[in-house]
Amino acid sequence: MNLHRSSHASELIRVAGEMSIAARLLSKDEGCAYIASVFGKFHPWKTEGHVSIGDDVKKIRTEDCEFSFSRSMRGDVAFIFFEQNQVNRCDVVRVGDARDISLLIDNSHGMEYFISDAGLTYLIAVNWYVIEYVGDVGLSE
Repeated sequence: MNLHRSSHASELIRVAGEMSIAARLLSKDEGCAYIASVFGKFHPWKTEGHVSIGDDVKKIRTEDCEFSFSRSMRGDVAFIFFEQNQVNRCDVVRVGDARDISLLIDNSHGMEYFISDAGLTYLIAVNWYVIEYVGDVGLSE
């Protein structure tokens, strides 16, 4: 698949390979379909810029938890995707164990992103200021 040279997905795939973390890129068609399903269910307010889910979410400060929050999630497969601008449109990275996400992000350049699972049981939005989440994330409260 051809990714834009500035794609966040290419950065995560590179870092995952260096760290021996199971991750792979979905095809554009799979990525577009997955993102449409997530957005259709959760209706996030902002999908570009400072990504945000909106009302009725739980929040934790990005500064305090971005590089550690996923460690308390279930070890299920998770999907990471990014603000839906021209560079990152429909790019979705499948991570074999959701608990590895914070480690991947800690070793990557800064980015805003969404996380969900195969069953669409939760949505997480991480921007520069806050981590918002809804559904059955499995985070320790």
